[in-house]
Amino acid sequence: MFTKIAYNFIVIPALYTGLKIMSLFDKKIRRSVRVRKGIIEQLNKHRLSLNPYSITVFFHCSSMGEYKQIIPIAEKLSELQSEDYNLVLSLFSPSAYENIDRENSVFDLITYTPFDFYFETRKFINTVNPDIVLISKHDIWPNFIWELKRRDVPAYLINGLFADDTKMDKWYVKTFFRSVFSDMTGIFTINEKHRQRFSKLFPDPDKIIVSGDTRYDAVLLESGADQDIIPFDQLGRSGRVFIAGSSWPAGERHILNAWKKVKTGFPDSFLVIVPHEIGADHIYKIESQCQESGFRTLVLTEMNGTEKLKEHDVLIVDKIGLLAKIYRYGNIAYVGGGFSKNGLHSVIEPAVYGLPVVFGPNLDKSPEAQEMNLINCGIIFNNGEELFNIVSSLWSDDDLYRKISELSNEYIRSRSGATDLIIKVIREKTSVPNIDKKNSLTEEEFEKMINDEK
Repeated sequence: MFTKIAYNFIVIPALYTGLKIMSLFDKKIRRSVRVRKGIIEQLNKHRLSLNPYSITVFFHCSSMGEYKQIIPIAEKLSELQSEDYNLVLSLFSPSAYENIDRENSVFDLITYTPFDFYFETRKFINTVNPDIVLISKHDIWPNFIWELKRRDVPAYLINGLFADDTKMDKWYVKTFFRSVFSDMTGIFTINEKHRQRFSKLFPDPDKIIVSGDTRYDAVLLESGADQDIIPFDQLGRSGRVFIAGSSWPAGERHILNAWKKVKTGFPDSFLVIVPHEIGADHIYKIESQCQESGFRTLVLTEMNGTEKLKEHDVLIVDKIGLLAKIYRYGNIAYVGGGFSKNGLHSVIEPAVYGLPVVFGPNLDKSPEAQEMNLINCGIIFNNGEELFNIVSSLWSDDDLYRKISELSNEYIRSRSGATDLIIKVIREKTSVPNIDKKNSLTEEEFEKMINDEK
């Protein structure tokens, strides 16, 4: 009780006040505050799309990365014939909320997550009325968890990640986080190391399950959606195409230095740069650097449809949401972030297509890159000269390329399957008891119950 009082009367007011102050100077924070006004009213309008007699599975994600991880679970639930599910998604990030492809989404309802005020959270849960809740990766909100526990709604953390730099197990906050995690039903962790770390906070180690990571299932699902993308269909699926994904300036500098020698040794090679930041200044800088090096360069949004990629050297992609699909046109992939403290972006998105993956030396925040480096399908480089040597070796030796390509592909497939384990638990937990509350009521009675609770 002390923990809950301290959180609601000290922590939450302090955090919200700080957020409001920061919003005066930061556009992203200001937008995050603004879009949360009227969430409950919007939910009341749209919740009629939910069937009151179906099982409601509620997913919560912080951002687009976590959203992609839960897609395989949602897709499989939507395909099941034996049960009928309402699939509800809440997101914290405005950019994720705005960029979801709603036309092809399997979710019945998509909403913002409210700030974790006690009464706001209670109204939110009243309105959605979930039968089971799945939280992706790490975005735990205490009042949300405590309220679900009070209602006896199963709540799971999936793809559980206990990062090296987290403070949750420090002596000054450990008691608080234990009180939060103790009210969760269970945790699905990505590996044994994270299971052991969570055991410091979760009271029942038997309910911490090593399931693996649904990201591997997600990239396999994405790779199966085999559709051509204009103008990348001109590249075909063979040849010498280097995809530089989620690049930052430090990595771009090494890549462009290496590309001078690559073009000399492999005149038919083609470079695609997909920068992490697509602001006009950054795109202009990359384009200028390419032109200074004598590369014939195209920018995606400036193309009119008549250009032939093979008559150019470099294509700069200044649109978001395409990278995971573009990798299928490549032969070697670079993943950015390894030349900064930000950490690497996703190395498994290109690996699913059997691409050898290269990256900078900072692997601290990417266990996948560390593993891929150990089995030799992920390769570190420190400068342009080293990158040229790697590319030259792979494109000069077909047997070497084929071997590394097979290692990349097998790395992904050997780690898939987390989705099936999570689906099994969902079906067990929602089989009968949790849905009797709905099935025993008429639709009018169910609506009255929701309104009374609110």
